[in-house]
Amino acid sequence: MTERNSPCPLRVGLLVAAVLLVAAWSPAPPAAAQEPFPTRPVTIWVGFPPGGGTDIPTRALAEAAEKILGQKVVVINKPGAGGVVATSELVRARPDGYTLMANTDTPITRAPHVRDLDYDPFRDLTHITQVGRFKLVVLVRESDPFKTWRDLVEWAKKNPGKLTFGNPGISTTPALIMPRIAAKEGFTFKSVPFAGDAPSLTALLGGHVVMTGGASVSAASYVQAKRLRVLLVSDKEGLDYAPEALSFDRAGYDVESSTSVVIYGPKGIPPAVTERLEKAFGAAMKAEPFVSVARKTELIIGERLTGQELAAYLRKVGGNYETLIKEAGLHKSQKK
Repeated sequence: MTERNSPCPLRVGLLVAAVLLVAAWSPAPPAAAQEPFPTRPVTIWVGFPPGGGTDIPTRALAEAAEKILGQKVVVINKPGAGGVVATSELVRARPDGYTLMANTDTPITRAPHVRDLDYDPFRDLTHITQVGRFKLVVLVRESDPFKTWRDLVEWAKKNPGKLTFGNPGISTTPALIMPRIAAKEGFTFKSVPFAGDAPSLTALLGGHVVMTGGASVSAASYVQAKRLRVLLVSDKEGLDYAPEALSFDRAGYDVESSTSVVIYGPKGIPPAVTERLEKAFGAAMKAEPFVSVARKTELIIGERLTGQELAAYLRKVGGNYETLIKEAGLHKSQKK
């Protein structure tokens, strides 16, 4: 015998159909609503040892950005080949915005023309923001007889083969621009590469080379102490503590001397995360302690580039450096 309260099959069927119809027309909740970024610490790699011209402003920027992002920003040094080693590792990192790199543009604009790399600087990276640019200087000892750049040029012309030029490495900007300058002026020189600005300056101070080139911040204390003299400077506005220095522009030298500090990450970082990072770093660049550190390290801030504009700028700079690298006989195609 059937129980009195058993549901009618027809009524059950109608009820199920109604539920399915309501579910079909109801707006579904987001399948995976993106969590706010960041919810944990952000890591920034630097491709140079601690305490250098790239490391110091990066740490100041990280400190300022923490207050904006609401999370720790941890700086980790991963030196090797001017940032190429760390960049090769970065492209394999998870593209979630939590692993970034702050470095000079060398792994993007110079290294691809000098050697074969296991990454493409534009296809495999997310370009986030330009932090600033370094000033480049050409120096001699204060005790030497060269009071101006023209003095040195005339001496070099009269003494072929005697001018030795210390620089921070074979494919660094100073080493790449001097061949073009020498060709324009008609003098010869011997390039003497070192492993960075510090040993190059030590060689100059010890009289082992006649002149050297490198980042202005590395030599500033020696110039202010009247031990070294700046003859050339890349920036049109010059240097406050070396007003007699001639700018590349006023000297008539059309050479690519830009060295930028940029922040980038692996390919595929979500646009919303990239935008958050761009805004956070932009605000941090206007705050302390970054402002004071940038001034002290002579970092040129200027107009900040981000995203596609930054990528386009780096492509242009890379093309200019490719020409210089070929003129210097260092292009990877010239080594085979």
